[in-house]
Amino acid sequence: MKTRLSRRLFLALSTITASLVLGSKWLKPALAKFTTEQGDAVQSGDVTDTSVVIWARNNAETNARVVVEISTWRRFRKLVQTVKGPQVSQNTDYTGKVDVSGLRPNQTYYYRVLWEDSQNKTRKGGVGAFRTAPSPVQTRPVRFVWLADLAGQGWGRNPDLEITTTEGDVIRGGYVAFEVMRRFELDFAVFLGDTIYADNEIPSQKDIPVEVGGGTWVNNPPKDFKAVSLAEFRENWKYNLEDDKLRRFLAQTPIYIQWDDHEAVNNWYPGEILTEAPYNGLSADVLAERAKQALFEYSPIRGDKIYRKYRYGKHLELFLLDERSYRGSNTENSNPNGIEMLGQEQFEWLKKSLKASQATWKVISSDDPFSIVTGSTSDRDAWGQGSPEVLGREVQLSQLLQFIKNEGIKNVVVITADVHYAAAISYEPERAVFKDFNPFWEFVVGPIHAGAFGQNELDPSFGPKYEYVRAPQTETSQLPQNLPPPNLHSFGLAEVNSQGQLLVRIHDITGKVLYEKLLNPQS
Repeated sequence: MKTRLSRRLFLALSTITASLVLGSKWLKPALAKFTTEQGDAVQSGDVTDTSVVIWARNNAETNARVVVEISTWRRFRKLVQTVKGPQVSQNTDYTGKVDVSGLRPNQTYYYRVLWEDSQNKTRKGGVGAFRTAPSPVQTRPVRFVWLADLAGQGWGRNPDLEITTTEGDVIRGGYVAFEVMRRFELDFAVFLGDTIYADNEIPSQKDIPVEVGGGTWVNNPPKDFKAVSLAEFRENWKYNLEDDKLRRFLAQTPIYIQWDDHEAVNNWYPGEILTEAPYNGLSADVLAERAKQALFEYSPIRGDKIYRKYRYGKHLELFLLDERSYRGSNTENSNPNGIEMLGQEQFEWLKKSLKASQATWKVISSDDPFSIVTGSTSDRDAWGQGSPEVLGREVQLSQLLQFIKNEGIKNVVVITADVHYAAAISYEPERAVFKDFNPFWEFVVGPIHAGAFGQNELDPSFGPKYEYVRAPQTETSQLPQNLPPPNLHSFGLAEVNSQGQLLVRIHDITGKVLYEKLLNPQS
C-alpha cells in the first residue's frame, strides 16, 4: 500500500493558505482502521453531536427485541449505554431502530446489536462504529461523501466486476465503489436517492457495450420483478444489503438518506395514475406509501419526514430535501404562475432554517439538479424545462434564491445527483435571465452503480454553466448511453477544514480525482 496522509497531518495542513492548499495533496485520508464483522446488517444515521439512530435487521427472522450496546472501546471493554429498542417481527420485516441520546460531541463510538427473545435470551447481531458530530462551536475538519443511483438499469451485483483502485488494490465483485469510499475516513455519507430501483428488473445477464470492452455482465442473483406490494419493496432493500461491501460501508459510515423517484417508480408524482403493467391503474400515492414504509423500515432515519437538517460543527449544516412527496404534476413545466416542487410547508421550513443557520457553509442536498433538464417535453421531472423564462417549478426556485440574497445568507452550496453523470455547475446572475440572486455552485455526481447517461441541456434561467462534465455523450465523448460500472461512474467528496474552507471533489469509483474546487467562505 502507498503511504496515505494521516488525519493528524491534514489538521496541520489545514492552516495553509488557500493557494498552497489547492496546489497540494490537501485531502488524502487514511484507511479506516476499524473493520466490522459481517453478521446481521447494521447501520447508523441521522447523527447529531449528542445522538444517533442505530438500525438493524434480525436475519434469523424471529420475534425479538433489539438491544444496542454503546462503547468508546473498540472491543467493548466498558459500556457507555445499553439501550433497549422496539420489538421486531414480521410486521416490520424484522427491522428495528434505536434512537440513542446522551452522547458526547466529536466522539468515536462502537456499537453492537443483541437480539433478545421472550425468555430474555440474547443472540449477537452486527457490530458497527460512528463518530458524533462536533458541537456547533468546534472547528475540526468534517469530511463526507454523497452518492446516488444503485442497482439501476439492470446492472446489479456482478461477482466478476473488478476494479483497480488508485492505490493499486484490486476490488472484485458486487458494489465495489463502497469499498473504495469506505477507505476514506468519513464522518458521514449522504444517499441522495435512487438507493433502490424498485421499478427495474435485474436480468441474469446483460450485454456490455463493445465501446467499453464488450462481453457479458452477470447478475448473481438476478431480480425478476418490479415492486408493487410492500413485500416486493422490502425485497429490493434486502437485495442491496446482501452485498458485503455495502454492508461493511454502512457499518462504519453514518448516513443521511433521502429519496428520489426509483424508490417507488420512475418520475412519479402525487396524484398520478400508473397505467402501465404491473401497476395497471394503481395510484402513485398508494405505491409511494408502500415505498416510503419500506424506506423507513430499512434506513436509520429519525422521525417521519424525509426533509430535515443536521448541524456538523461550526462550519457545516446540511439541509436534506424531499422533492418527491409534495410536488405538483409532471407536465411541460411551463406555467408562469408556478408549480410546486417542495410544497409550502417544506419551502417555508427551508427558508426559515437557512436564515437561522449559524454555520459557515449551508449545504443543500437536492435530489434533483437546479438547472439540468430531465424528462420528456410533456413530463418534465426536475426544476427546469429548457426555456430562458422562469416557469413552472423554477418560480419556487427563483423565490428561494431571491430570499437567500435578500436575507444576506452566505455560503450556500448545492449537492445533487439523479442524472447519472458528473458535473460542476456555476450559477452567475450576469449570465441569467432571472438576476436577483447571489452566485453559487452546484456539484452533480452519479451513478454509483447503475447505467451512466447524459449529458443533458441546462435550463438558462439562472445562468448555469458547465465548469466540468463527464458523461457518455459530450463535446469530447460519443459513447453509448446506459454504460455499466465502472464506466463514467462517480461519487462526490467534500471537506470543510478548520479554517472554514470547503474543498469539493468528484471522484471516479476507483478513487481517482476527476475535478476539484476550493471555495473560500464569504464573511
